[in-house]
Amino acid sequence: MKTSRRQIASVVTVCGLVAAGLFAVSAPAQAAVLGSLKIAPGSGNLQTVISVSTPGQCDQGSNIKVIISGAGVQSATENIVGNTAITSYPTNLDGGFDIEFPSTLADYGTTQSPALTSFSGRYDISVICKNSFGATTYGTFTGSLYFSSGTAWTSTKPATTTTLTATPASSSYQGENVHLEAAVTPLGVAGTVQFKDGAVDLGSVSPAPTGVASLDTTALTVGPHILTAVFTPADALSFGESTSNSVSYEILTPAAPSVIAGASATGTYKVGYTLACGAAFQGASSTAYAWLNNGVAISGQTASTFYLSGSYYNRTISCTATGHNSYGDTPSTSAGHLIALGSKPTLRRAPVISGTVKVGKTISTSKGTWSLSGLTYSYQWKRNGKSIAGSVARKISYKVVAADKGKYLTCTVTVRKTGYASNSATTGRKKAA
Repeated sequence: MKTSRRQIASVVTVCGLVAAGLFAVSAPAQAAVLGSLKIAPGSGNLQTVISVSTPGQCDQGSNIKVIISGAGVQSATENIVGNTAITSYPTNLDGGFDIEFPSTLADYGTTQSPALTSFSGRYDISVICKNSFGATTYGTFTGSLYFSSGTAWTSTKPATTTTLTATPASSSYQGENVHLEAAVTPLGVAGTVQFKDGAVDLGSVSPAPTGVASLDTTALTVGPHILTAVFTPADALSFGESTSNSVSYEILTPAAPSVIAGASATGTYKVGYTLACGAAFQGASSTAYAWLNNGVAISGQTASTFYLSGSYYNRTISCTATGHNSYGDTPSTSAGHLIALGSKPTLRRAPVISGTVKVGKTISTSKGTWSLSGLTYSYQWKRNGKSIAGSVARKISYKVVAADKGKYLTCTVTVRKTGYASNSATTGRKKAA
């Protein structure tokens, strides 16, 4: 067969154009996403048998393969379903087809190198339409698994929740610090929290490992505010953004402190006990205290606590708490309380008679040991349980007289302290010879 010079010239021309890049065969287009996969069940673990359903048929191609991609998956072994004829799978009600994975994720993990025993974050599933031979693909159906732990997954992107609180609650004065806290769940999700005053950004903070982000501000102006916090995850493909509850907040014009809870003196209203003065103020930078005896301030008593010594028995004690800031002072005085007798001293060791109990001899008693210090003591000697008359029988020592012979002698020791109930104890008896 003869070839004309014109034909040869044409071939040479085409080859020259190809070599020069002026005429080229176009490469296959990037395979389009054909739709989203339905993954069943909606959640599971590494032992769960997974199936996926396409919403329709492949536009072209007779076969499919299924791949998984994500942390720890090697590209050489990403196929979980190899090149398989579409006719191998049942048609579903949407007109697509259902594919049950031939192995669990636990089994699939053993095909990786190193073995994948703990999954993390998002794993994408792709059903790829293709022919039985060749690398050309004709579209992809996609879906994802989201792991909240190394073994548990869901087929929907995990939501986050952000909860906002403000301290002080509800309101504060202009210039005072307002502490904002945003708690983000689930714990450990990386990202940032943007605190907002209406549409105005107050500051962006990353949550701590505890899931709480905090911001202190003195920039809020006088008037009402709507405060929110918006969490933006670092991995937006794996976690959803969340906006907190709205917190209504009022910034008040600066003024002297106001009383939130009036002063109260709490404790046991009895000698020997300590009272505490408490009050709550809004807008106070400091609080001062005073204690009052029958309405009169007690000199030097400026602590928040007050010890009831014996001198305050049968007195009415109250306290005044004064909230202070640079705009003024606001006092609050508690109700007064009548102070009762303190508890009587407790005997720890009984008094004992010492000496020879014989007519003409002098004997003595010990004081005994008691629970309180600073006691005063009085004595009463007794003969056969009856008090002996006269001052000589009301001393710590006693001279045995003839009338005592053959009788039993004892001594009762009475202890007293101002503001406390008294107590007494009697020695064991001794027979006079």
